[in-house]
Amino acid sequence: MVGLKQAAACVALLGFAAGSAQAADLFGESGGYKDGAAAPYWVVTVGGYAAVEPSFPGAKDTDFTFRPIFDFYRAGEKEWLSLPNDAFGFTLYQTANFRFGLAGNYIDERNVSDDRRALTGLRDIDYTIQLGGFAEYYPVPFIRTRVELLQGVTGAEGFEANLIADFIYRPAAQWQFTVGPRLKFVSGDYNSEFFSTPSNYLNLGYAYNAGGGLNSVGVSASARYDVNERWSIRGFAEWNRLEGDAADSPLVKLRGDEDQWQAGIGAAYKFNFTY
Repeated sequence: MVGLKQAAACVALLGFAAGSAQAADLFGESGGYKDGAAAPYWVVTVGGYAAVEPSFPGAKDTDFTFRPIFDFYRAGEKEWLSLPNDAFGFTLYQTANFRFGLAGNYIDERNVSDDRRALTGLRDIDYTIQLGGFAEYYPVPFIRTRVELLQGVTGAEGFEANLIADFIYRPAAQWQFTVGPRLKFVSGDYNSEFFSTPSNYLNLGYAYNAGGGLNSVGVSASARYDVNERWSIRGFAEWNRLEGDAADSPLVKLRGDEDQWQAGIGAAYKFNFTY
């Protein structure tokens, strides 16, 4: 299960970011000031999604899970697009249409007990915290491009690169829709953790060693309705198709599914935090 995808990453990354927060002031910030003075508070958004997602990478079955919503920015600065499957980010530098910073993500543990039919003969994988960086660029106001580079530091210690693009449509002030493609590239260590199988798996008589490269291609969509200045209702759906060595794994071909679906609906609350 890839549930609680951002919760632990938020905690880990905030600790990591705290030591780097002063770096943002060294760069300077566009739009972060009112009348020449820094705004004295942060705008914080918290909430969550009730979601369904694959029980583990490559799984055929899905699980119900909770997906947290957490975002913050300094009052007077730009509120950047934040989607449910983005890695949690802490901005170090921004202009009107570009930003980069620290990133973190979380992948839940995989246990044989999650699906004995598919996982018997495979080893358990501990929870994975990924740390790295992200960059976003808006060539025009209604298109976001994003790159995430993440390295696992616990559990599955492989490398992951996510290439993301989103078309943003706002038919009215209270509505926002997004849709766009997804590409994921991974290292051999990452694919091997989740998709390699030993020779005794399903009595196949041969070991499968998954290498790196293109892991999946997909598309993601989201919708948001602002009930008022504080409350919003949100939903998302995403489909990814496993590719390359991940798709060729006996785990996927014989007991899993190349098509990985997830969706959720939730709500969020926005408030001011004074420091």
